[in-house]
Amino acid sequence: MERSKALDRDGQVIGTVPQVDLHDVAEAMRSLSIEAAPNEADSPLQRLVSVALERVPGTRWASVSHLRAGRFTTPASTDEAATRADTLQYEFGSGPCVDAALDDSVYVTGDAAADSRWPKWGQRVASEVGVRSVFAQRLHLLDGSELIASLNIYSDQRSAFDEQAVGMGLVLATHAASILSETIAKDRATNLERALDSNREIGVAMGILMQQHRLTRDQAFDLLRVASQDTNRKLADVAVDVADTGVLTIRRRAGTT
Repeated sequence: MERSKALDRDGQVIGTVPQVDLHDVAEAMRSLSIEAAPNEADSPLQRLVSVALERVPGTRWASVSHLRAGRFTTPASTDEAATRADTLQYEFGSGPCVDAALDDSVYVTGDAAADSRWPKWGQRVASEVGVRSVFAQRLHLLDGSELIASLNIYSDQRSAFDEQAVGMGLVLATHAASILSETIAKDRATNLERALDSNREIGVAMGILMQQHRLTRDQAFDLLRVASQDTNRKLADVAVDVADTGVLTIRRRAGTT
């Protein structure tokens, strides 16, 4: 890999950085898009962590962390060891994966047990799970979702992740963010479609009640709410019954027990 000079603000050489071949990056993205395509057996995220295991040199285990409403979870992992390594971080409230998500950073550690940034977690995960090296990075989602996620890559060898591994991990994380953003968008579309269907059914049921019983819009809606409470069923389900049968039944009168 070619390297270019790194300069400080005064133009002085302070080191070198790897020169990335954009064609190689594009080809890696195309290849990963094919390899990480979900199948009948695996969800998109589960397929993704499997590809991380196959494609990022030095990887022994991999997982994805989600942070939603202040709570971390692991929706996909290649092994219980990765899940446990994640869970220990959630319990301590700190660790490379948790901090990568919260700080919007990339963390690489060559010896978790000796890393002063996460001493308690590092010693515990090394002794309990066998984790030595960690490569964690936040996934930059495309839709402005409240969900925060990170891709977590573990090894049982010290200093397992070199420049090549980190480069491939970056490409994989970019693809992971795209997959996760697409999944979130599909879920939102599905929920919106369900909400629209429910609203249509409620509107139809209200129209039937208004016509049959000479009710106002508010009165018809209130009756549906009362029936929902009375039967311990969702309002939309009650509305579907009214739309199908033209009948609304409330078992108890107001003021009765």
